Amino acid sequence: MTNSIQIYQKYYIDREYEQIDLFRLLNQEYGILRTIYPGCYVHISPSFIFQDVVYIDSDKTAKKFFSSNDIISYIEKRKEYSGKTNISFYGIDYKKPIEKYLGSFDLLISQYAGFISEYCKDYLKVGGLLLVNNSHADAGLASLDNDYKLIATIHKVKGKYRINYNSLGDYFSPKKDIELTKEYLHNIGKGVGYTKTAPLYLFSKVQ
Repeated sequence: MTNSIQIYQKYYIDREYEQIDLFRLLNQEYGILRTIYPGCYVHISPSFIFQDVVYIDSDKTAKKFFSSNDIISYIEKRKEYSGKTNISFYGIDYKKPIEKYLGSFDLLISQYAGFISEYCKDYLKVGGLLLVNNSHADAGLASLDNDYKLIATIHKVKGKYRINYNSLGDYFSPKKDIELTKEYLHNIGKGVGYTKTAPLYLFSKVQ
């Protein structure tokens, strides 16, 4: 096993956080063609399910990881589609837009990397999906953004991811009596307490 693959194993396989079953579920439900993953670190498991993925991360470990010739061959061994693997990596700050990709993607992934829903939403097609958690308040930020509509929550039930479409209006109601604004969430940089939560949220870009 090469050093690059060992890094992936350490952070995702050993921690049981590859999320392959999550991405498989999304693909089955929505037929995703193109995915973009800003703040990806070395999390390449979307490429096991989605044939066309663009990764963005300025982290030096990520840059070294994606420069390895072993990545494609590893993905080819584990992919679940018949076509050729198509990945691109950009070792840049995700706040800097890549013009040629604007309006091109069916899925934007935001996990543990800040306000991706805001800075990267122009990569999504109208009707494209944002998969987001609330570790850095990004799901909360998306809930306040008129460009997005919450269409589902994602939960793990008996070890398997499940998509929930019910009672979506119950989410993003703060426990404390505070006025939630984008500015407030930017300032605190972390999720606030809500009366009802989910591990992951799915938004559709509506405009």
